[in-house]
Formats: sequence, C-alpha cells, structure tokens
Amino acid sequence: MKKKQNNIRVSFVDEPAAMDVTGSMVYVKTDTHNILIDAGLHQSNSKYDDFLVNKRRFKEFKPKDIDYIFISHLHADHVFLSPRLYKEGCSAKMIVAQDNYRIMHRMAEDSAYIIERDIELINNQHGKNYDPLYTIEDVEHTMNYVSEYPVMEKIVIDDTLSFMLIPNGHLLGSVQILLYLKQNNVEKTLLFTGDIGNSKVHNYYVNKFTPVDHANLVIGESTYGDRPDLKTGQKERNNDIEKLFSIITQQVCEMHGQVIIPTFANHRLQFLTTMIYQVMKDYDFPYKVYIDTPLGIDIFNEYRKILSGDELELFDKVLNWDNLVFVRDPESSKALVHSNEPCVILSTSGMCNNGRIRHHLKKAVPNPNATVLFVGFSTPGSLAALLKDKNVKSISIDNKQYICRCASFSLKSLSGHAPFCQLLDYYSSINTNRIVLHHGSEKAKLTLKEKLTSELEKKCKSTRVIIANSSLKISL
Repeated sequence: MKKKQNNIRVSFVDEPAAMDVTGSMVYVKTDTHNILIDAGLHQSNSKYDDFLVNKRRFKEFKPKDIDYIFISHLHADHVFLSPRLYKEGCSAKMIVAQDNYRIMHRMAEDSAYIIERDIELINNQHGKNYDPLYTIEDVEHTMNYVSEYPVMEKIVIDDTLSFMLIPNGHLLGSVQILLYLKQNNVEKTLLFTGDIGNSKVHNYYVNKFTPVDHANLVIGESTYGDRPDLKTGQKERNNDIEKLFSIITQQVCEMHGQVIIPTFANHRLQFLTTMIYQVMKDYDFPYKVYIDTPLGIDIFNEYRKILSGDELELFDKVLNWDNLVFVRDPESSKALVHSNEPCVILSTSGMCNNGRIRHHLKKAVPNPNATVLFVGFSTPGSLAALLKDKNVKSISIDNKQYICRCASFSLKSLSGHAPFCQLLDYYSSINTNRIVLHHGSEKAKLTLKEKLTSELEKKCKSTRVIIANSSLKISL
C-alpha cells in the first residue's frame, strides 16, 4: 500500500499583504486543521477601495471552517478583519499573547465604530446601500473566542498541532508565531515573524526580540526591504532625540506654534509620550502636551496595569507630568483644534486615514507656523505618506484640498520596524528550506530577495527565497 503523502498547504491567495504592506492573513490547511495566521484589514487612503478589498469573497476557505486563528500583534492590518469572520460564522479559537485581550477588546470596539461611520460616508458618496463589515455586536461576539497564552512556552493543542509565541520586539505583546504541524508522524515547523522590531536600540515598553534559529518554512515581513540606505542605529536614534528637542523648542517655545504628531494608539503613543517627557522634563517648558485620542487614553490605562518594575516607575512619572493633558470628550477635542495655543498634540491614527488627527491636519497643513512630525513607516498611498512627500504640494482630506504650507519632518530611527540590515541578518541566520517574503511593496520584496539570496550563498546555505503574490500556494 502506498504511504499517504504529507499534505500541509500554505496559501497567500486571500492575503492583501502578499502584494502590499497591509492586510496580513495567511491560510494554513492540514488534514486536521484550518488555520489563519493574522486576520488584518487592508488600509490605504481610500475608504471605498479599502471597504471593497475587506469585503471580498475568500477564495481558499469559508470562515465557518477555520478552527484556529493566531494573531501576531494588535495593529488593525493584522487583526481587525477578524470580527467579519465571526460575523460570517467563524467559531475558531483566536490565540493572542498574554496581556493582549483587554487592549484588543477596546481597539476592536473603536475599529467597529470607525467602520460603521465610514460605511455611511461610502453609501452617501457612492449611492450604495452597503452594510458595515461588522458592528459593535460582532466585536462582542468575537471576543468570546479570544484566549491569551504565555510567550516562550510550547503549547500542545493536540497530536497534530502545537505552537510557541516568541517576542518580536515590535510593540507590547507582539510575537512571532512558531507552528509545529505533524502529519503521518512527521513534524514540520512554520515560523511567521509578524512585524519585527528594531533590536539594536532601546525602545520603551516592548518585549525583547528573540530570534528563532530553525524552521522548515519562514514567512517574513519585508517592510523596509527596499531601504538598505536607511540607518536606524543608536547614532541615528541620538540624532533624532536631538531633532525632537529642536523641533519642539523652535516651533512651540520660539515661534509659539503647534507640533502635530500623528501616532498609533497602541504603543507608539505611549512610547512617544515617554520620549517627549524624557527630552523636555529637565527644561523650563511651560507648554502642554495633549493626548487627543480616547482610544489611546484607554490604552495608557491598560499599560499601567501591565507594566512592572523600572518601566512602571517611568510610566508613572510620565502620567504624573504636569505638562501632560488627556483630551477625551469631543467638545474638548474640537476646542483644541480651533485653539492657537502653542503646544504639542499627539493624535491618532498614525497613517492619518482615520481619527481626530485629520481635524488637526486640516488646520495645520495650510499653516506655515505649524509642524507635522512623523515617526517611522507610512504605508504608500496613505495620507501620512503623501504628507511626507516633499513633491506633494496639496492634499485632500475628506474631499477638500489643502495647500501644504506647514513644516514636515520625520524621525525615521523611531520606527517600530526592523531596518533592512537587521532583516537581512536575521533571515540569513535561520536554518530553513524556504523563506517567503510578504508584507512589503513589490520593490521591497525584490530588493530584499536579491540581497538575501546573495547573503545565503555566502553562508553556503541552499535556502530558497520566494516572493509572495496573490496566487502563491506552498506545500510543506
């Protein structure tokens, strides 16, 4: 009798991040399990295009057939398509790292609010009658299936599936996902890196990046795959700290203007606020630092419950800083938008596609006495990316054009993503048969593949480097 063949299939067909830097979702099918790794939203500067992508019909699976969903971290492009799956009959166990549940719950509620609001705009602008991808009720239903697990501990689900969550240094609670898949008494391992953080500089409130040395298949991010020129080491970090101080003192203290900082509510906001505190606390700085995001304020409160030791001590000093002001209610936010008070304002979202930041930008962008300060990577096509582009002379916010007269700067070393050199070093160090590059632009994947292949050859490794695309399927 012929021996049954091993049949573990990995598909990128339903993953926008196979072709782009957003919408992470990889499907893994074995004889006994149907698994998703991440379930993220596609995000760009077009609400309508994003909606059409996010409501697409899945080609490889039905939500009701998925039995496990593994989440690498709590950014929308990695997790917040999931309520749509549960709305459509999914009953999978969703696995997240410890200390993620409460933050995920609050962020998912905010995502549902944005989605319900955006569908009203889409229907009005395009004469449609679409239902939202999901609602608050769908979020509450989804959270019933979410379970936290510890990091660095191999968890056995059954005879054919085990996993380990391994810190990747991207943000608090973010992990690589190592799956142990066994069929016909043969075990294969699949490593999904998630978004890898910068391991060469100190970042507040992240679990230290822990490398994995072996897997049969590696699925690796390539966000900065086309930026071998980008330096984000300690020297660049020190320069950016000096730049941050200079921008705030010149724009706020000397020119009596405002510094507007778009940021993500989870981790980037807490990290940046701490950095501003560290930079300005020893100086005569009478100006306010406003945190204008209800979601971000709630996550501040959750961090207070999660952190411990020296990090908690520092975090409490930040929270007790007299300059720090939390802006929660809409009326206070509107008043801040219309105020000419010299100050620093941090608001969400980081890509500027949603949130209160858009109202601040409507005022700041045409104002020559304002500075918009970006931190880290911006998805191509997002409003943040357009504002960074010095060749862009005007931008559209909510269907109205604004001439770009404000100053615009970027602190690149503060990015939450590993730079090119670290991706190259890490991927070439893993003993693996194949590496699939996803979650990056076509240029990023091509550039990284070329350099990585060369580096592997130097190390006498036969690892095959594959570029993900929307038709890619692999057998393990």
